[in-house]
Formats: sequence, structure tokens, C-alpha cells
Amino acid sequence: MLITIWDKKIWYEIYGAEYNDTLLYLHGGPGASCLDFVNQARALSEKMRVVILDQLGVLRSEAIAENESYSMEYQIEMLEEMRKLLGIEKWSILGHSYGGMLAALYAHSYPNSVHKIILECPSLWFEDSARSTAEYLSEHIHSLNDEQANKLCEKIKFEDYQDKTEIVWDLSTLLGYVTDMELRFYLHGVTLEEYEMSMDTTDIADELWSKGERHLKKLLETQPAQAGSMQKRVLMTDNLLPVIPTISAPMLLINGKHDPVCTKNQIEYIMNNAQNVTQVVFEDSGHFPRIEEATKYTNAVWSFLI
Repeated sequence: MLITIWDKKIWYEIYGAEYNDTLLYLHGGPGASCLDFVNQARALSEKMRVVILDQLGVLRSEAIAENESYSMEYQIEMLEEMRKLLGIEKWSILGHSYGGMLAALYAHSYPNSVHKIILECPSLWFEDSARSTAEYLSEHIHSLNDEQANKLCEKIKFEDYQDKTEIVWDLSTLLGYVTDMELRFYLHGVTLEEYEMSMDTTDIADELWSKGERHLKKLLETQPAQAGSMQKRVLMTDNLLPVIPTISAPMLLINGKHDPVCTKNQIEYIMNNAQNVTQVVFEDSGHFPRIEEATKYTNAVWSFLI
């Protein structure tokens, strides 16, 4: 389904529409889409309403024009407008990976709109996640006997980046060297084939995926949030961990034991600084507990929200 928010068309789906308790899912990537959450949305909808969407500029939602401004703040304002348009008084939010950044910022910005918040394998400090991922890939990269790949891996692990956007592109390049696809997608409890079979891409044309690159580029632009404003807008390369103590809503942290993205540093900060937080560790998961340990995941979300 498409919903028009301001003048933008956003793809969304609702499962369990008969329930009042509502969970909003925010995908990661940036630009990954909500496709790989559909099975969980169906499972969770046995007891609650679940809303999923492709963020602006992603897959089935309207593309972002080259000269158009886009930011995390803009996306958050779109989410709040969507809540109003759907007639939802208050919802819980679940953010995966980069979506964890959005979820935290939304809960900080609109505390009266949020019942509870779930962070699934969140990346709240991209530089820290990137360094951890490079370490996670080090042995594989070394085995390739590629001097450029090795140099890049070491750069990500140790260089003090002055331009934080550079580490985003360096990590993207490093992932391009990876030939082990389970490592490439940070999987542990499932194979790549099982991961791919968990989502239906039958009607997704190749050109739809290409939108995501501009979505990412726009998130890295540094112009002010509003024309004429000197306020620096939030970038996905910012360390957003300090937002955590400001969130009053009850919080659930879900992390895969073998996930390099949600690092030990970030987990410890969240657990030590959140106002009201519970943690569930998925022992046989990497970055996608909802797919790698699906039944446990469904039960954990129900237990927290209901």
C-alpha cells in the first residue's frame, strides 16, 4: 500500500489490523527495506498490529530527487505524520541496525508518541561498528592475499578519520572484497540461502534497489537541517549513544552474540545508561536474530510488549 505523507508516497503494510497495540518496524541499511521483516510481522500480528515501511528513497517508496534535501530528522517527522494519518495514539517502535538510530531519535523527539522501544542489533555509533566489523572480517580478508584489501581493513580498524563519511565508503569497499557471503551479511545461525529464502523479492525489479545509494548519500550530506539555520543536523556518522539516557520509554535490547555491528562498547553503554532497559541475547545469531532464531525472537517481542 502507498500512503502520501506531505507530497511523498511511502510504501507500507499493516499486519494484525484488528489489534490496538501497535508496533512500528524501522529497517536498517540504510536502504535495506522492510522485506526481511515480513515473516516476523506476520508472526507478531497474531497478538498485535504491526506496521512496516520502506523509508523515503528506498525500494517501493518514492525516490529522492538529486537536488532534494533528506535527513534523519526529516524521516522522523515523516514517521510522526504517518502515526497521525493512521490514527494511532501511541505505538511501540522497533529499529534494526541503522534503524536503531532512527528509533532512538524518534523516541527522544516524540516521547509522548512512544509506548516502548526495541533496539535489534542497533548501530548507534557507526565508526565503532565499522571498526568492529573490520576486525570481524580480518581473518577472511587476510586469507585473500590481496594487499589493497588488507591495507583497507587495517585503515578502518586503526585510522583516526577526520572526515567520518569516508569510513562509510571504506567499509562498503571492504565488504566488496568478501567472498564468504555468510560473513558478508553477518550471519551465524542460518546460511545465505536460508536468509534469502526468508524474504519474497519476486516482484522487486532490479532498478528499485538502486534507489538506496542516493538515500545513503543524502544521509551523509552536511547542510543545515533547515534553510537559513545554523544548527548542524544529525548524521548517521554521529555518535548517537548519548541519546539513550534521554529516552524515558521502557527499552528492550536484542543482540546476536556473534554480531559485529552491535559492539560490546555500545551494548555496555546502553545497559549502563538507559533509564529502563532489558536485554535478550540470541546465542546462535549474528546480525539478524529475527531470521536466525525466529521463534525465540517472536516470543521475546511479545513478552516485552504485551
